[in-house]
Amino acid sequence: MKVANTMEIRLQNAFYIINEIECNPGITNTEIAQKRGLSVPTISNIMNILKGSDIVMTTGTGESSGGRRPVQLSLNPEYQYSIGVSIARHTVYVLLIDFEGHIHEKEKHYIQFVENEEYWRQIDSLIKGMQERAPIPCGVGLALPGFVDYEQKVISDTYTLGVPEVSLESIFRILGEHVAIGDSCRLAAMAQVFANTNVEDNFFILLSRRVSGILIHDRSIFNLKVSSLDIGSMIIEPDKKKLTYESSGSLLGLCSASTIIEILKKNFPISSYEELFEEIDKGSLVYEKLWDSYLHHLAIAIYNIYAIFKVDIVIGGEMAKYIEPYTEKLNDFISALSPESGQTIRIHCSIYGDYDDAYGAALETRSLCLHKMLPELFKNSVAAVPARKKDGKRKSVKK
Repeated sequence: MKVANTMEIRLQNAFYIINEIECNPGITNTEIAQKRGLSVPTISNIMNILKGSDIVMTTGTGESSGGRRPVQLSLNPEYQYSIGVSIARHTVYVLLIDFEGHIHEKEKHYIQFVENEEYWRQIDSLIKGMQERAPIPCGVGLALPGFVDYEQKVISDTYTLGVPEVSLESIFRILGEHVAIGDSCRLAAMAQVFANTNVEDNFFILLSRRVSGILIHDRSIFNLKVSSLDIGSMIIEPDKKKLTYESSGSLLGLCSASTIIEILKKNFPISSYEELFEEIDKGSLVYEKLWDSYLHHLAIAIYNIYAIFKVDIVIGGEMAKYIEPYTEKLNDFISALSPESGQTIRIHCSIYGDYDDAYGAALETRSLCLHKMLPELFKNSVAAVPARKKDGKRKSVKK
């Protein structure tokens, strides 16, 4: 039992070290030891195993404080490649990342979702095409807008795909059971954790056709296993008479990625966000008013969320790239809701945007691979260490 506990602690520390290195490339053993509260020899022992397995590599030396120059460490980008796939109602996003998280390839395909085997064969073809471009075999992660239930073998609440649920069995039958499947919002939040080392505790809002959120209070991507919240049902405008265009008063009805598109198609001669912002840039007050209405409703939602959690707000999904230039205006709307507080809520937008959950799906399969591989790796390292005699000397080990 004692050996098992010791092994578990070493594995926890190994995951912590990998997480620290990926968030802080060039970090040293001493810096990791100080952050973790462990001795340098303990960190060095684990690091030797990681370096011996090509997971971690030396990238240089730091400034000396009087003794030997400290060795700077980074993840080995060539250790493993991962593919992430994001499924939406009309589109499929596919990307390829290396072990350090650099994107090598990304694609966007317009494919209508249909719950049948022919659809998953198309997805399988896209994955195989991406695998052919990878230098080495790689894992595959899949992000879908719903809640994954492995016991019932379904992904429920997939209404944005046009169906109430998706069968896991049909996915595994075509793609194979090795595919890591996860909730789009959680995986998009995982991408945010990986990308933003300067953002600590935060509430991540996924604004795509689906609207959901997740509270991030532990930056380690290996611990991000909580489920997302259905914040789309939050009532923003209870009185429908106050709405300029026909819509539900919920956050989903007012702020999903399809909200403005549907309004444009029904009431205006344009039908895309690109055209909307072109008209705003030309000085159109009508289109500016429409966008301001969207930001105002989003401001109410953010104000309510902040009132509960008191953390930074991170916006991801399809709408992130459109909202980012207007974060100052969004904050003005939030401040107007409570002018006496004088409080500014820090708002960040994800750098991956449309590819948020695809990136997170790639990280998920990488994480699962490490969870399977590291225990065996450390078990072998223990077996390789010769036992000690009572006099403290090593016994010889017969090969």
